[in-house]
Amino acid sequence: MMTLPHQITVTEAINKIEARQMADDELLLYEKAIKEIKKKRGIGNRYGGDEHYKSGRDDYMTPPDLYEPLLELFQRDKFDIDVCCSKDNIPANIHYTKNENGLLQKWSGLCFCNPPWNQTPKWINKGFKESANPDTHICFIIPANRFETGYMQNYIINNPNALWLILPQKRGFIIPGAEDKKPIPSVGAAIAIMSADAKVLQKEINDKNLFKASAFISSE
Repeated sequence: MMTLPHQITVTEAINKIEARQMADDELLLYEKAIKEIKKKRGIGNRYGGDEHYKSGRDDYMTPPDLYEPLLELFQRDKFDIDVCCSKDNIPANIHYTKNENGLLQKWSGLCFCNPPWNQTPKWINKGFKESANPDTHICFIIPANRFETGYMQNYIINNPNALWLILPQKRGFIIPGAEDKKPIPSVGAAIAIMSADAKVLQKEINDKNLFKASAFISSE
C-alpha cells in the first residue's frame, strides 16, 4: 500500500526554522527567495492565494455585476469601446485586444477599461488624456488599494472631471476557459469614471445607490 507523504503543519514549519537558529539577515533572505518562488508558481498572490488565480496573468474577464450598473447609469445596453480586453465578453461595439493595443487607439463615446492591474498607471494616464475628447466617458475597474499613488491622486482624486468609489466586499473575475464557474471574491475593487459630466453622474450614482457605495469627486 502506498503511503501518503506527511503534510507539514505551520507549527512544524516554525519549529524547523527555529531549530536552525537562523540569523535575522538569513531569515529575510529566505523570505525573499520564497516570495520569488511563489511569484513564479503563481500562488499566494494578490488574489488571496487561491490556486485558480495567478498574478502573472492579464486576461481575467469582468463579470456582469461590475459592468451592468455602469450601463444602467448611462442608460445603454452596450459600451462604445472596451479599450482593454482579452476577448469580447463585455457588450461593446468595438473591442481593443492586445492586437489592436488600446493604448495606441483613440477613445471616444462610452468606454470601458479593466486594465491589467500591474499596468494600471499607463491606462489611467491614457484615459485622462482621452477623456478630453467630446462626449467621452471612461469607466475604469481598478484596484481599491492604490489611492495613495501619484497617478490616482493626480488623475482621479484631484481631477474635478472624475468620480470614484470603492466597491463593498471583495470581488472576483472570470477565468478564461472557466466561464461557467462563479468568480471567486478575492480582491478589493474600485470604480472610477472620467467625464465632463462627473458631478451629474456622481449624483445619479448616489441617489440610486447603484453600487451600494458612495461616489466621491474632487471639490476643486
